Amino acid sequence: MTTSKVKTGIDAAFSRPLRPVYVVSRHGFRKRCLSRSAALNNLAHYMTTYAFRLAGVRTHYPDMPVQRDGVLVHQLGLPTEIYLSAHTRCVRRIRRLLARKREIKQWQEKHDALTEQYREFMKTKPF
Repeated sequence: MTTSKVKTGIDAAFSRPLRPVYVVSRHGFRKRCLSRSAALNNLAHYMTTYAFRLAGVRTHYPDMPVQRDGVLVHQLGLPTEIYLSAHTRCVRRIRRLLARKREIKQWQEKHDALTEQYREFMKTKPF
């Protein structure tokens, strides 16, 4: 049983071309990463930020004015606790989805091999 190549949402968001580069694209953002963990973090960041923006929840604490070299600059606030926990959950769920896809692919390969073996067996049927 071979399945058609249907591209799921996780495939569209997280791809790896032939080069040793991971490409992450989601919600209008696009980034190339050299490591898998960085790609997963960026994908989780894009997804979490988009969800927070839709909900109208802030992802960072307010900016803080800071004096640097006699100039007043605004430093971006730290990420909120809610955002960090949501980001962690998102990374965990993405990893779980990718692991499940790996299991399904392995099962599909075994199933295809058994199906082919059964076909060969039926070809040798004496009647």
